Order: sequence, then structure tokens, then C-alpha cells
Amino acid sequence: MSNDVTTPDGGAPMAPAPRTSKRRALWVATGVAGLTGVVGLAALGGLAARDDKSGTEPVADNHAAAPQNAGNDSDGGYDKDGKDGKDRGQEGRDRGEWGPDKGDWGKDGKDDHGKTREVACDDDALIDALELANRDHGGTLKLAENCTYELGVKDRKFGSALPEIKQDVTIKGNGSTIKRDAEDTFRIFRVRDGGDLTLKDLTVSGGNANEFKYPGPSVPKAADPAELDAKRVEGDGGALLVERGGSAYLDNVKLTDNNAEGDGGAVANYGRTWLKESKVVNNHAQGDGGGIFNEGILKVEETHVDDNTAGGNGGGIANGSGEHHDGPVDLASAAKADKGEHGKHRAGTVEITGAYEGKDASLSTLSRNRAGHNGGGLFSSGGWVTVSFTAIGGNVACDNGGGVYAENTDLLLEKVHVAGNHADGNGGGVVTTGGRDWAGNGAEKDGLAGSATIADSAVVDNTAGRFGGGIYNGEWLIKIEDGFLTREHDKDDNATLTIRDTEIKANTALNGGGIFNNKAKITLTKTHVTKNTATDSSKLHRVAGGVLNNEGRVKLDDKSLISNNDPTNCANTVEDCFN
Repeated sequence: MSNDVTTPDGGAPMAPAPRTSKRRALWVATGVAGLTGVVGLAALGGLAARDDKSGTEPVADNHAAAPQNAGNDSDGGYDKDGKDGKDRGQEGRDRGEWGPDKGDWGKDGKDDHGKTREVACDDDALIDALELANRDHGGTLKLAENCTYELGVKDRKFGSALPEIKQDVTIKGNGSTIKRDAEDTFRIFRVRDGGDLTLKDLTVSGGNANEFKYPGPSVPKAADPAELDAKRVEGDGGALLVERGGSAYLDNVKLTDNNAEGDGGAVANYGRTWLKESKVVNNHAQGDGGGIFNEGILKVEETHVDDNTAGGNGGGIANGSGEHHDGPVDLASAAKADKGEHGKHRAGTVEITGAYEGKDASLSTLSRNRAGHNGGGLFSSGGWVTVSFTAIGGNVACDNGGGVYAENTDLLLEKVHVAGNHADGNGGGVVTTGGRDWAGNGAEKDGLAGSATIADSAVVDNTAGRFGGGIYNGEWLIKIEDGFLTREHDKDDNATLTIRDTEIKANTALNGGGIFNNKAKITLTKTHVTKNTATDSSKLHRVAGGVLNNEGRVKLDDKSLISNNDPTNCANTVEDCFN
């Protein structure tokens, strides 16, 4: 797993130094960045001849110039995190905000920065190079072309295979792969507060984040909420964990076959993360976000998030956590459990977009993902979510929202194709909801509401086991024994949905084949709801293949049309809709 390198005088290639576990054991045992050894560095030293021509600086030269005690707190004014005495966490960058020195990413991402080092095809060489980059206030690493860096041991202190990213570090992959190759479980990358990681042309696979335990005597759980929150993320992000105040930019990166015991099978973002022209495929999270979990600022551009699975919510992407609504609910116990709980599920900001100009225009995709609970493709429990020029198809939710599930969220779907998704419960294509509304049931109303807009889009060929084959809008709890009622007086809307210039076609559900609206408001503008089907054969309540409105409000403009739905268009529950 190494490349031939030239001798320092440019002579014939020489064999790299034999690998040994001594240097790795030393790094793992101490967890101190800056510890040095012979393994890997000898091979890197042979790059000096090429570096004279390329202008890049070999790792061996930097290493030779470094003081022996470079990792100590007392050396050169550096603290143990490799920083020059500054607390970068105080630069206003919490939850993804940039400090005054960062500026914008720009259209084409970030340029190379700092010292450039070529990294031989050896995992120890990669570790050494990252340690030096952290100590030297960042830098750019160029990996060997088409190499596989196999990581076999993790840092016992931090639970990752590679040194934590604490500075501005760019890794140019040159088509290489970084993978876990061990029975031991660990994630690949961790970006700390103040760290800024760029990955380009790289595959990251096999990461497996788990909630590890520190060695030594057991310590009682800390009462400090910040410490408890930090502990919670230890099982998150199989390939990449971005902490609050950290940032990551991924360009042409493939994240595959990663796993998380917690949230975010491939990526868990609590800071700021941007994926561009990348692939997030075949990852799994036991919690939420099979591909990506977000509580910070997330941008997904011309990227494919496909074939991921989550035991909880958000098979593809989860923006925040949420309760798992599975099966019939006892009103009293559910109200007691729900009271005051919504606020604890933090969510961030998500933007998903494809290219829409020129001959190279391409969609982002959320396809064939699966969630054990809600949101087969995309789940959000709050915050802001914008999706445009994206195909959301073939996703499955074992509960609600086969394609998209948005609760207490400001949601915009524009120029989006939602097709072929399935939910065992409600909302085969899209669910928009304000959550539970317990008013009138002896419990407090949560006071939150969902707001969504679907524009210039298509919601087609989706299926739901219960209600809303295409779209389900409003409170998710429905009392079947009361039948389906029309609203006789104004009440607060659980959710507000605006649909314009959109086709809702060929969707199927038990009732409300196209749309099911429950204690909420929908406005249709220049929208067609056609050829949808309801399969409920019950004679005890109204059945509509097009739009079923239950204690809500549905308004149509004169350019909208609800027609050719089976067995009826609206079952007399929507004004200006004719059966």
C-alpha cells in the first residue's frame, strides 16, 4: 500500500521503509498531535527532488524543522490544540456562522491554502501530514493518485481514525480512497470548533461511529447540558462529524458504506457543511439521517443522496430529530409525553439544489432511501428547508412521509419531482404538519404550526397505506370513529400549505388519494389534481380520490382543476370542487 519514490538526489526509486505498528501505537496511546516517528516519513522524504520543481513542500522537510517538543503546550506559544493562544470558538461561529476572517465559500469553493504536502500511499504518512497541518495552522495535502489508505486503529481519546481537524485543511484525493479496515469501530474525520476541512476527488468508506467509552474508571454522567450534548454526538457521523463552530466543504466526494450508532450514517453536521457534485450512497444510521444528519447549516448541490437507511427518521437526510409516531396513539399518554418536548429537537437550515443553467444542468437526487419511521427521503423537525431542481423518488417510510416529512418547518419545494415514494402510514409523497394539536382533549396545544409551499413541481405515482397518497397536510392524529367532518367555524390551522403551478396525479391512498387535509389550510393556484385513487370501500364516511378535507380549509382559484379522480373528486368536502 505504498508508491515507489525517488531518492533525495533524484536517483533510482528506493523501497519505502518497512511498516511497523510502533509509531501508530505511540500515537494511539497518547492522542497527542505532533508525535513523530520514522514510519511513513522516510518515504515522504524521497519527494524532495520533485518538490524542488513543483514548489510543494515535502512532509519530511517540515518534520525535520519542527522542534522535538512541538506537541507541548509550552512550545512557541501554541496550546494543546495547535492554536496560537486564541479561542476560535469565540469568533461568532457557533452553529455554522463564519468568523470575520472566513468570508464566503464562493461559487467554486475554496482555493488551496497554507503549505502543500504530498502524501505517500501509506496511512501513517496521512496521519503525520494531518498532524503537521494542524500544528502549522493548516495546509493542503495531495494524496497519492488512486491509492487506498486503509485505517486500522482509532484514537482512543477521540474515537476517530485520523487526527481531529482543528485548522484550515484541504485534502486533494486524486481519485484515492480512505477507508476503515479493521474490526474496531471508528469514524474517519472529525472537525472541531475552529476547524475547516475541504475534501476533493476522494472516496470515504467504512466509517463506523459509536458511542465509545473513555478508558479507566467509570465516571458519573455530567450534569452540564453542554457536556451531555457533546456526549450525544459521539455516535454520530460515520464518515464525518462537524462540530459546532466547524465547517466542511466536499467537492466530488463519495461517501459510501458508512454507519453510525447514533445519527448521520455518513455525515453529522452541527456546524456548516457544503456538498457539491458528490455522492452519499449506501450508508446507515441507527438513529436519524441515514445519509446526512443536520442541526447546523447544510447545503447540498448537484449531489446524489441515494440508497441510505435510517432506523429512525430521514432515510436520506434528517434536519433535526423527532419523535417516532408509530401505530395507534393513546391520547392521554401521548399528550403527557408530548407536553413541552418539541423545543428540544433542534433543527437547522437545509438547502438542496441542482444545476439549472446550460447544457450541463443536472438534478440533485434523494432516491431509494428508507426510514424506519418518518421521512423516507427527507425529514425535518423544524428550521428552514429549501429544495429545488431535485428528484425525490422511490423512497419508503415505515410510518409517514414517504418522500418528505416536514414538521414545524418552513418548507419550500420548487421545481421538484416527487414520484414513486411510499409511506405505510400517511403522505406517500409529502407530509407537512404542525405536529400534535391536543386542544379539546384535556391537554395543551403545542402552539407550533407548519408552513409549506410547493411550486412548479410534480407529485405523481406515490402511495400511502392510510391517507394522502400524494400529500398529507395538517395534524397527523385522526379519529376515524368521528368520520370526516367539514369545518363549521374558524380554528387555528395546524399547518398552512400553498400549492401553485403543480400537477398532483396518479397517487393512491386509502382515502384522499391526491391530497388529505386535516385541521389545516391549503390554497391551490393553477394546480391540477387528477387521476388519483382512494381504495377505501367503507360506507361509514366520505371517500375522495382527489382531495379529502377534514375540519380544514381548501381554496381553489379559477385556474385550478380537480377532476377524473376515483371514486369521487372531493366527496363534497371542498368548495368549488364538483364530483
